[in-house]
Parts: sequence; C-alpha cells; structure tokens
Amino acid sequence: ANKHNLPISIHCREAIEDTLEILKKYPVKRGGIMHCYAGSSESAKEFIKLGFHLGIGGVVTFKNSQKLKEVVMQIPSSSYVLETDSPYLTPEPFRGKANHSKYLCYVCDKIAELRNVSAEKVIQETTENFERVFLKWRKL
Repeated sequence: ANKHNLPISIHCREAIEDTLEILKKYPVKRGGIMHCYAGSSESAKEFIKLGFHLGIGGVVTFKNSQKLKEVVMQIPSSSYVLETDSPYLTPEPFRGKANHSKYLCYVCDKIAELRNVSAEKVIQETTENFERVFLKWRKL
C-alpha cells in the first residue's frame, strides 16, 4: 500500500491491541478502513489518529451492540463509513438472512438516531469520508 500510495482495509477480529501495535510500528501513509469495527472508543480514537476510518455495518443495529453504539456516538463525523460485510452481519430486522447493500439504510438510520442527526446528514458525511479514503488518492 505504501509503495503504491494506496489505502488499506483491515478486518481485525479479537486482535485490536496487536493491530494497533503493528500499525504504529509500520504506519500506512494513506490510512484506510477498519472494516467491521468492533473495538472500544479508546481504540477507535487510536485508529483515527493513525489515519483510519471505522467501517460501521449491521452490528450497530443489534440489541447487544452497546459498545459499538457508544463508539458511533463519540467519534467525529469525519471518521466513519457505512458498510455491509455481505453476506454476513445483516442488520435488524433481517438478521440471520444474507446481507445486501440495500440494507444499508437500516445502518444509516440507526447511526442517525444515535448521533441525533438526519439520515441525509449521515449519507452526506459517509459519502465524503468514502471519497476522502478511496478517491482522493487518485488526485495525488
């Protein structure tokens, strides 16, 4: 990624501290996305400092996802994107079925509710964030 000036996507499962340690030791110039983010607010802030955005998907709609809901309420609006993780982690009310991008509206609505903003605002912010991560590099 550094050689070609590209962002990266990392799916970290049960290895938040190890992932942070590696990224601090080997920084990624263009940052990227922490796919299916499931860590704490404290770790979220560390990833953001390292230039990463947090991928927020269907898990935020689950009843038992209080930690992720707290992250969503605390991070800056410039630091997250919407994602599906298709075919997994389908949002409520479709949990247990195959995930599709058409269900992103449920993720968006939950984030809007948690952040006390409109869904349109979440769409605008996350679109800008996506473009900053994945399209801006083309202009460099």
